[in-house]
Amino acid sequence: MRKTILATLMLGCGLVIAAGPASAIQVVVTSIDKSGDGATYHFAVKTEPGETLTPGVDFVTVYNFGGLVDGSAKSPAGWGFSSDEFGRTPTWNGYPAVMPIDIPGLNNLTWTPKRPISGGMTVDGFTATTHAGGTMDGEYTAQVTRSAGGKSSKQAVIGQLTTPSYMAQ
Repeated sequence: MRKTILATLMLGCGLVIAAGPASAIQVVVTSIDKSGDGATYHFAVKTEPGETLTPGVDFVTVYNFGGLVDGSAKSPAGWGFSSDEFGRTPTWNGYPAVMPIDIPGLNNLTWTPKRPISGGMTVDGFTATTHAGGTMDGEYTAQVTRSAGGKSSKQAVIGQLTTPSYMAQ
């Protein structure tokens, strides 16, 4: 029994260890265009060699994007967008593989590929506008497919990026 629990924890940790953005997919803010009504955030998704994004399975989510302006989010060609109160988070056997902070009442931005995305690429053209003027450290997660030694497996990633401040200013 103890060995089974230990093996399960080690496998689960293997999914979480993939969180280091230096060797995994990254979501980055490339610029923030501020205006009197808030700001437009421009994002890029960078895949590492050996990673792919599979349509209908893989995704990236930016959490707690406070003040999202309805209809303002844009996606590059070949990508879909959704915004839900509770963000799409990578899972393993129905359980969260990573544990981002997801605050109820704040929008989450999720982009999903509609066509396969190869490894070693940077895809830009993701944008969203917020009424919030300030910024803070926020979180993103991603689920990707990683190939190694002829085998494919799912990888869960969690990382930090700049997001709109949802704190009282």
